[in-house]
Amino acid sequence: MWRSTGPRAASGRFWAIVLGAAAGLFLLGFLIGWFAKPTDKKTSVSPHEDMKAAFMAEMKAENIKQFLYNFTQLPHLAGTKENLHLAQQVQAEWKEFGLDSVQLVHYDVLLSYPDDTKPNYISIIDEHGNEIFNTSLSEPPPPGYEAVRDVVPPYSAFSAQGMPEGELVYVNYGRTEDFFKLEREMGINCTGKIVIARYGKIFRGNKVKNAELAGAKGVILYSDPADYCAPGTDPYPNGWNLPGGGAQRGNVLNLNGAGDPLTPGYPAKEYTYRLDKASGVGLPKIPVHPIGYHDAESLLRNMGGYAPPHSSWKGNLNVSYNVGPGFTTNYSTRSVKMHIHSHNEITRIYNVIGTIRGTVEPDRYVILGGHRDSWVFGGIDPQSGAAVVHEIVRSFGKLRRKGWRPRRTVIFASWDAEEFGLLGSTEWAEENAKVLQARGVAYINADSSIEGNYTLRVDCTPLMYRLVYSLTKEIPSPDEGFEGKSLYESWYKKNPSREYKEVPRINKLGSGNDFEVFFQRLGIASGRARYSKNWNVEKYSSYPVYHSVYETYEIVERFYDPTFKNHLTVAQVRGGLVFELANSVVLPFDCRDYASAVSNYAHIVYNLSRNHEEELATYNVSFDALFSAVKNFTEVAASFHERLQQIDINNLIAVRSLNDQLMFLERAFIDPLGLPGRPFYRHVIFAPSSHNKYAGESFPGIYDAMFDIKNKADQHEAWEEVKRQISIAAFTVQAAAGTLKEV
Repeated sequence: MWRSTGPRAASGRFWAIVLGAAAGLFLLGFLIGWFAKPTDKKTSVSPHEDMKAAFMAEMKAENIKQFLYNFTQLPHLAGTKENLHLAQQVQAEWKEFGLDSVQLVHYDVLLSYPDDTKPNYISIIDEHGNEIFNTSLSEPPPPGYEAVRDVVPPYSAFSAQGMPEGELVYVNYGRTEDFFKLEREMGINCTGKIVIARYGKIFRGNKVKNAELAGAKGVILYSDPADYCAPGTDPYPNGWNLPGGGAQRGNVLNLNGAGDPLTPGYPAKEYTYRLDKASGVGLPKIPVHPIGYHDAESLLRNMGGYAPPHSSWKGNLNVSYNVGPGFTTNYSTRSVKMHIHSHNEITRIYNVIGTIRGTVEPDRYVILGGHRDSWVFGGIDPQSGAAVVHEIVRSFGKLRRKGWRPRRTVIFASWDAEEFGLLGSTEWAEENAKVLQARGVAYINADSSIEGNYTLRVDCTPLMYRLVYSLTKEIPSPDEGFEGKSLYESWYKKNPSREYKEVPRINKLGSGNDFEVFFQRLGIASGRARYSKNWNVEKYSSYPVYHSVYETYEIVERFYDPTFKNHLTVAQVRGGLVFELANSVVLPFDCRDYASAVSNYAHIVYNLSRNHEEELATYNVSFDALFSAVKNFTEVAASFHERLQQIDINNLIAVRSLNDQLMFLERAFIDPLGLPGRPFYRHVIFAPSSHNKYAGESFPGIYDAMFDIKNKADQHEAWEEVKRQISIAAFTVQAAAGTLKEV
């Protein structure tokens, strides 16, 4: 081999030595750097995880506290200028936070207000027609709020007008079973009577419907200390219980998902055809009015007639809880008279709709929505939720301003007129139904963030169970005694599931909130989360000052969540769910959990039917088709999940195809004909209970067909309806299985 020994070769050797030394030094430096690197810090898993961590860390309790204060200084009743001003403020701040677009979207809906010149009240009348007792016209204001104007007095929104007079009958909670007890067992006829029912257990609109069906000509609703005062706690302002002069406002509609009573099924825009005001959907036909327990005690004190049928009919007032009808012998000439002058009027409402456009799949929408309107100050309902939404929007906006965008489009909504029947959310969903049905991935609801301070409470579609469990394992628990542990751990310890082993409890979605139209009508996977009380021990209803003037910023800051750590936790759960749903390559839905749930519900409804073994045989009623469909669905869900594990996430078409199967699974449980008598409740697996709008019922068509079936006049017809509902359920589950099969 020829070699050069001249100056050129010497120069080459020199550069080789220099380069070798440099490479050696670089390698040494790299090794020193590698081994000096802190070992306890996790290396970045993915840009998705990095951005999620940044998003979660951005949310601050102090901001939520400030937002809650800002939102609760004035009343924000739907349809008032104060609530429009708040909408404009939210719109301006969401724009400032960095959303792509923020719009005010208006609708003209039927609302209900008291008459300023003729106040609503209830009297006891003597034999000469004199008013010898009148209920309060307003609540005593909480300290510091004496000068606030435009506090609407307690009233039942959408009550009929009227001045009925008659004997009083105490009907306990006004539930279906309470009226059965009165009519069937005690022989008490409520026709032509004024009934008084205590709040609690069920939605107030169901109480009014039950009273109407029983023939009552008026309803008085009151808050009993047994249901609205926690033991060992003072009334506000010294504690968080309801004072005796406090009363619960609320609507008494039975809309069953219709939205605006005058435009059922369609958005209440300028061009929309409207029903006559008198024939609106779900309007009560009798007067209704709420009172506090001091006034209730005066009405109940001299009740005569029958003794209460059971100790469960007794509250904590110093009265007999006699059922009536009417007063005791000494006062038998006295009657009760209602004076109700509230009026219904078409009023403009405003939603705020903000958007961050997605990058890869801008035509797939993840929605976070909560309402903004309140009965008075809304310290808990809704502003503890609205403040959390505001902080979630701010955190998303900060990421967006730094150049990040989610994979899918995120829509944020501040709904109006939720308190008047979920009107803002329903009208918007009606206007956008075609697009939402085609593009809606999920809806996360964000009303009150707290109703207690014990543990997390989650209600959601079974599709989201795994997502909720995995997310809560990443969030630190705010609970005392769980320092250094996850939210999942404290939640599981405090509220384990009764249906599934070794997981925390998740509830079925009912209604009474803005997810209703998305889930029950459109079939968009939905969920909600808030901090709650210990339901096993704390037997009072919801939270004591619910819908009263005492729901202030101070009650939250002094009693419920002084450090706002629970609010922050709820923000991380709601925000984390939105982030994962909007940004995961493969949608974080698990159809196997839906299969388990449907199987569980099929067994529950079948076991109910076994109370009627004789009739099942006589009328040839079989659940075989339903169980066969459930088995097929379970097998198809398992094989779909297997395919999902094999997916090449770089194959965008394959990912999109499987994601669409997951997204449309909830839609597959929708029956376009709706449930019997409830056309806007179209989900075959879940619906609000016919006897309590707040509660969820599984296989509601079958359940309702079997409810009180022994007392149906035509037994053959009744059991034929059960068979029809079983066949609809079997078809729907089988059809849903078909949507998961390999394409």
